[in-house]
Amino acid sequence: MLGEKDYAIIFLVGSDLVKFIKSSRTSKYFSSQTKKQLEIGLEIAEMAVEELSDKNEPMDALKSLMRQLLQRDEGWKEFYKEEMNKISSDDNDSKIYETLVLERKAAVSNYAGDYEKASESIQKIIDNFCNDDGERGWYLQLLARYKYLDSKIDSNTLQKSAFLKNRELLKPKEGINYKKLEYINENRIQRILEYLKGYPNYQELMLNVEGVLGDLEFGTSAEKFESALKELGLMLGFLSERPDKEFKKGPDNLWCGVSNQYFIFECKSEVNVDRQDINKYEAGQMNTHCAWFEGQYGEAKVKRILIIPTKNLSYHGDFTHDVEIMRRGTLKNLRQNVRSFLKSLVNMRSNQ
Repeated sequence: MLGEKDYAIIFLVGSDLVKFIKSSRTSKYFSSQTKKQLEIGLEIAEMAVEELSDKNEPMDALKSLMRQLLQRDEGWKEFYKEEMNKISSDDNDSKIYETLVLERKAAVSNYAGDYEKASESIQKIIDNFCNDDGERGWYLQLLARYKYLDSKIDSNTLQKSAFLKNRELLKPKEGINYKKLEYINENRIQRILEYLKGYPNYQELMLNVEGVLGDLEFGTSAEKFESALKELGLMLGFLSERPDKEFKKGPDNLWCGVSNQYFIFECKSEVNVDRQDINKYEAGQMNTHCAWFEGQYGEAKVKRILIIPTKNLSYHGDFTHDVEIMRRGTLKNLRQNVRSFLKSLVNMRSNQ
């Protein structure tokens, strides 16, 4: 733990971290001091870029800036002091503090066996401090936990509400049935434009886009890849969900578009790129998910896509339906086309 007069150099490496610190959706959780320090860090990174030349390599510029900090350069210290003195009070800090106080009160009450008082504290958070459904779902789940010993029925009802707001949470024991995706009376371009409006500026939009596209590569963990594919569907104006993740049954990803044209995806992002065959188990998974789709959607139009580095099916495996394979080259083209498409839409909006 660093004290007030301590100092250190911290490197934030990776698109996920950059996206996390620069996005207004997540930076709101940082204190005013942390936000200012991150601003300073980004400004220093720009200074390093400006110092680059034919004779000055990137690592040389970085070392020079690091040396200024570690050797306590007076100019650097004065710059840091001036920047930190510009910090203004942030009302968001107060809201986060009040939320944490209520969380602690709830935990203490619950430990003492006063489940009603614990529930009241969490309800105050839900009523006054939740900014979106994801956050509201989290606290509804916590409320369900505190309600459990008082009423298992009420607890399950609350957990159901929590799950419907945030599918990343625990699925309740009962009361959740799969609801079909249906694209009724919607304009796909309008959905895309609504998606774009969710970002305050072009920089934040492209930061998110690059983060999503960066995760759509072989070698990425299944969780990150499938989450990115769901977000990609939303970017492109589709209804998009992860049935296997959200309902414990069905394909990894499902998109629904205009005229109820569906796409089901089975993702094998962790498969070694040098693998020669699609094995029997993977073919069987695809067949099972095709059967799930037919059971839910009947004869609806659907493209069945297996994302895997190889197109060769093992002698021991068979597909029961027409399945298209998306390999490394096609995945790369998809990323490039999406990037170009969204940039052209942004330019079209700015020219209107």
